[in-house]
Amino acid sequence: MKKRRLTLLLVAVGLLVTAAALPTTKAVAQQSSAVRDDNLNEMIKNAKTPSDHEAIAVYYDAEATENEKKVRLHTTNVNMYSKLSFLPHCKALVKAFQDAADQDKALAAAHRAMAKAASAH
Repeated sequence: MKKRRLTLLLVAVGLLVTAAALPTTKAVAQQSSAVRDDNLNEMIKNAKTPSDHEAIAVYYDAEATENEKKVRLHTTNVNMYSKLSFLPHCKALVKAFQDAADQDKALAAAHRAMAKAASAH
């Protein structure tokens, strides 16, 4: 009777340990498929599925958001530096970050179109 209880207890502990490890394993797998600066080129090169292209689109959405934040920051600087010699510098940064945000949005849209085309096959 004691051996059976011990066996059941060990099985239960084993199941709990396994169940506790599953979310961690899943998080690591999801993290490895996330598009980051350091794996962007590889992810683009290997993109085949709709989810591959959507992950890349999400990356570019985030880049566009960051560039738009910089546009707002440097637009404020244009107003503050309007009487100083930094005005051309600030205006150039506003234009550069806005262009980058626009290009990021276009790349996101292109990858969403590729995702849609990949799902049609």
